Amino acid sequence: MQICRGKETCKAGRILKMEKQSRANQILNLQKETYDILFIGGGSTGAGAAFDAAKRGYKTALIEKKDFASGTSSRSTKLIHGGVRYLAQFHFKLIHEALTERQRLLENAPHLVKPLKFVLPAYRFYERPYYGIGLTLYDILASKGKLPSHKTISKSEAIHEFAAIKKKGLFGGITYYDAQFNDARLNVLLARSAQKEGATVANRVELVSFIKENGKLKGANLKDLETGKTFPVYAKIIANTTGIWVDHVRKLDDPRTFNVLSPSQGIHLVFSKKKIPCESAMIIPKTKDGRVVFIIPWEDQVILGTTDTPVENPGDEPLPIGNEVQFLLDTGNDYLESKLTQKDIQSVFVGIRPLISPEGNQDTKNISREEVILVSNSGLVTMGGGKWSTYRKMSEDLVDKLIQVGNLESKKECSTKVYPFPGAAGYSETLYQEIEKTYKIDTAFAKRLQNYYGTEVFVILGKKPKLIGKGVPYFEEEVIFAVKEEFALGVTDVLARRLRILFVNLDLAEKMVRPIANILSKQLKWKEKTKQKEEATAIELIESLKKSYR
Repeated sequence: MQICRGKETCKAGRILKMEKQSRANQILNLQKETYDILFIGGGSTGAGAAFDAAKRGYKTALIEKKDFASGTSSRSTKLIHGGVRYLAQFHFKLIHEALTERQRLLENAPHLVKPLKFVLPAYRFYERPYYGIGLTLYDILASKGKLPSHKTISKSEAIHEFAAIKKKGLFGGITYYDAQFNDARLNVLLARSAQKEGATVANRVELVSFIKENGKLKGANLKDLETGKTFPVYAKIIANTTGIWVDHVRKLDDPRTFNVLSPSQGIHLVFSKKKIPCESAMIIPKTKDGRVVFIIPWEDQVILGTTDTPVENPGDEPLPIGNEVQFLLDTGNDYLESKLTQKDIQSVFVGIRPLISPEGNQDTKNISREEVILVSNSGLVTMGGGKWSTYRKMSEDLVDKLIQVGNLESKKECSTKVYPFPGAAGYSETLYQEIEKTYKIDTAFAKRLQNYYGTEVFVILGKKPKLIGKGVPYFEEEVIFAVKEEFALGVTDVLARRLRILFVNLDLAEKMVRPIANILSKQLKWKEKTKQKEEATAIELIESLKKSYR
């Protein structure tokens, strides 16, 4: 295996060279350029579409009010999947599309997207053949996918695959494959790739108002939230990719427009692997409210989720509501040998699904997850719905629509189907062995680095990386890289979306607030007041998350 170090050329012929991207230059570009397309909202859809547009050769700008993936795009169930539960709803086109995209992501970002074996348990004699029929169709819809087909397994095999499974009454089960991923890191990688392809990319930039001429959009007034400065940006076409805030942006364009969003929140609880020992994942096929629930190993911990609760006014940092926590504990305990309690929870994260329902349907479990594109009278193009698994196809469809609505000059065809993302060139699943040997760290630490950075890891860490703290399996160089190359501007950016600590262990996250703030303060030249504010904001968020389930 060839390892990329420094400026070495990898197998794909690309050179891994870290070059600091100046945010100040990006803001300056926004003020002086006229763009073909301006994307407002830097989640999976906005970042993915900006990457697609820039790669086609369009002059592209991408702005995000907070941090890339700060909303729904970092709070998924961490699955790239077709959606087994959609079989019962006959959403075969959506399933096939998602399974096709699953295979592309496994090949384009192998360090971030991994095959994952699932166990579907059977506690009634007829369940294995019944589920087998559906999973046979799932395999067929995967068509040219390279993951193994489903397999019927015995009780002993089910226990071997998922040690924590409840043994009483178990007949056996079925195994099948999907994929899991690191959502926030893929989102940031999309923003990086968009910038690499020539797009202007900046977070902490807010849309203030639209600029119109004869009733048609010609630009937007933006505010740099770092400096407080407001300035105009001009573009031939503007895309609204703001997720759960699409209606807010649509009303800035036309205050008379009706709402199309039917938001739904899903919570996830995180536990230690000691509490839920497993290597494979498990799918609970039906809950009391008609959903499926997943129990998934991730980041060396275990995730239990999710719920589907309609919400009217989602906030920036959503928390569990009602009996959501107890519902997941009860659901998990119906299928686990060792019972879970609130004391076992290490962290919680909540995502808001940006479901689009122009008819006003509030039964969020049954609203289609397919994409929706809306065009206003002024020319604002809004995309909503969809899911992470189909982000690339959604991006392609959105850019095609923007070209049409904006009457843009035809340039290159979409070329994102095959694109080795940074860290993918020369990648191997045994890369962690070289990382372990090079930096004299344990296997779990080395595997995390492999799965975060792929073959970029040696360039990022250098020869002698320094631990953030004693016994803490994170390096200072990772934080510096997050600032210089991954757009991180605050403590929670790093804790939540670059290193993912906030999502797996709140106690550890609390201990790391100050060390990370110290590194950021030096890199971003903060004043002491700014540093203290960042620390306080992170601690406040951690405490609110802890209180939400205790």
